[in-house]
Amino acid sequence: MSLAAALVVLAWLSATPPVASVPPPPGGTYEEAITKVVTARAQKEMKALVAELEKDPSQPPAFKADVKRKLARLKVAVYTTPKSFEETVAFYEASPLRPFFLKGDRDLLADLRENAEALGTSVDPAAEKAWAGKAGRTARWTRDDNGLQITVEDHLIDPRDGSVTKKTVVLVTSLDD
Repeated sequence: MSLAAALVVLAWLSATPPVASVPPPPGGTYEEAITKVVTARAQKEMKALVAELEKDPSQPPAFKADVKRKLARLKVAVYTTPKSFEETVAFYEASPLRPFFLKGDRDLLADLRENAEALGTSVDPAAEKAWAGKAGRTARWTRDDNGLQITVEDHLIDPRDGSVTKKTVVLVTSLDD
């Protein structure tokens, strides 16, 4: 085992992250307040989806029960790290999960507008101008059973106030036990 791989495994084993199967990024800070906001939004969306599912007579009761059981186990963790986007993605690619990330660009202004909508506000005109036409980088890995997802982005759009910061952020979402 290479030194880099050994360090990744050591970090993996020594960390006690909110989503136990995924270590925090190197130098990462668990963002408890942001995690709470993201979790609350996810739970609100899930309640709406479950309500729709309940109304759907084409879905068998066993399927509905399985979906509810999985959604009840939702765990979310948001981290920020001073490491670069590339270093953070490489850290997770070297992890025991062996993820293959799909990488791309994201429209920062569209994400900022989506965040403002979730906050029930509008995007400040100065922010509209500042972020128009600007893209951020994103990498996403989803396990085959959709029970775990790791997303790495190079800009943090703070879900509390809509501020945009050039900072590497990791969002871990799990439906595992």
